[in-house]
Amino acid sequence: MLQLRRTSVALLSWLSLSLLVSGFGLSIAGATEPLSQPEYDVILEEDVAVTVRDGTVLRADVYRPDVSAAKTGNARFPVLLSLSAYQKNLDRVLPHVAPFTHVERPEPDWWVARGYVVIFVDTRGTGKSSGKADIWSMQEARDYYDAIEWAAKQDWSSGKVGLSGVSYYAITQWNVASLQPPSLTTIVPWEGWADLYRDSVFHGGVLNQGFYGRWWTDVVGKQLLESTRANNSAAFDENLMWNFMTHHTDSAWWDEVKSRAQFEKITVPLYSSGNWGGWNHHLRGNLEAYVNSAAEKKKLQIHIGGHTDAFYSDEGKMEMLRWYDYWLKGKDTGIMDEPPVKLCIRTSVDECNWRFENEWPLARTQYKKYYLSPKTAGVVENAMHDLTLSMTAPEEDREISFPSGPEAYRRGRSDQPMVTFVTEPLSEDVELTGHINLKLWVSSETEDMDVFAYLRDMAPDGSVETATRGILKVSHRKLDAELSTPYRPYHSHDEEQKLTPGEVVPIEVEIWATSMVFKKGHRIRLDVQPHDGDHYFAAYKLKNNSIYLGGDRASYVLLPVIP
Repeated sequence: MLQLRRTSVALLSWLSLSLLVSGFGLSIAGATEPLSQPEYDVILEEDVAVTVRDGTVLRADVYRPDVSAAKTGNARFPVLLSLSAYQKNLDRVLPHVAPFTHVERPEPDWWVARGYVVIFVDTRGTGKSSGKADIWSMQEARDYYDAIEWAAKQDWSSGKVGLSGVSYYAITQWNVASLQPPSLTTIVPWEGWADLYRDSVFHGGVLNQGFYGRWWTDVVGKQLLESTRANNSAAFDENLMWNFMTHHTDSAWWDEVKSRAQFEKITVPLYSSGNWGGWNHHLRGNLEAYVNSAAEKKKLQIHIGGHTDAFYSDEGKMEMLRWYDYWLKGKDTGIMDEPPVKLCIRTSVDECNWRFENEWPLARTQYKKYYLSPKTAGVVENAMHDLTLSMTAPEEDREISFPSGPEAYRRGRSDQPMVTFVTEPLSEDVELTGHINLKLWVSSETEDMDVFAYLRDMAPDGSVETATRGILKVSHRKLDAELSTPYRPYHSHDEEQKLTPGEVVPIEVEIWATSMVFKKGHRIRLDVQPHDGDHYFAAYKLKNNSIYLGGDRASYVLLPVIP
């Protein structure tokens, strides 16, 4: 077993820590104990065997404090565990910047220095772990359960285990927490979906081809094409895309073979950290899991920036340290004395101001209808239909038709709007924070149609920033009556209800939650597209689609206005 020593980072004073935490929009005034200080060097043990219940041997890299030269007599430490298909040894090869998104796990030097054991585990059939790969599955969740219990019993472990990491490492946290491992003490899912079907693979019923075409090729490539490739590469032959496409509606397969969060079984203390920019993948899961989990002790925080920026920032690490120190070391860091929700309210996609809240969605939200009007706006260049968004419903029924074929695909690729609706310039700042429901009357000349809806902030100079997006395949319009609310539709996705060409039907599009202050003089803009140039382009997209506005078929978007 190879052992390597690493040098710890320099000591930070308690004053420096408090300034960094305050920069993340948080107060530590209630803390009575200092956060863990960097005092240990690092010992690395590579390829440690972790045998799971069916005899399969997973391999782990264990980074632990070197107690031989430490100032204190501690010999047992809490554990931060991460499991994925991203090959643990890549942590020592790749930087955590795009396009190397595999490195989304905690930095061993930083955490071990502060008295934590950090463990990276290759999920079965990947890296140096034996077995056959089955990512995001119940098998993987059971393996993770066993790895947690193994870590808790080691002679360097305090018996308390926390989970850490971004994206894949967050998703697997939701999954294993649903199984309630006895030694699991807390989880911090940072930007990770919770429902594999709705949040990631089939957005509104439309296959997320652009992401999975790139991501899966890259994951397999890291296994098979590089000098770091897995010794048991034949085990990494999961036909993932075939499996996804043969289960294109929601079913028991997504729970019993693959795995998703079982909210009613997640009782462990959790800190759910989302990103307002994650409307294309993760944000929905962070919100759904926070709201619906059975955990009595939980927090929600939503930030901005790149996918891993906040996680690796000094402010982000100090915030996580406050959480882990409280739950894994019993330190009074003050974090549990604060309101449970922390939101960075955006004034643009790159700027925001932190604010505490007591709940999500915000109780003081005023949901307001903005109607799609056929009146010409005349302010959006290159739009096929440049129309108005108004708080008054149009009296007369109008049909707006547009092509859904290759022209729509090209427009989606170049971000040129097909049908757009804009308000008049705002007379005052308007904050939208919460969930959004787009109610439309639609028809198609074919058996189906796709709707891509974007909520955008349009500046006086015509420039735009995208606040959020929603997608719906119209044949998946069926709602789950128990889980739907007026402000957020929940689609069952358990059957396809094909259209008769020319048939007019009502639909509700879930536009993912957002937060944005639309400044005075700006316009609220809604773009409705047949395609985004990224998701799957179906053969039925060859003719025209229509939206109906006004009269008995008034279409509107319900927006969450914060007074």
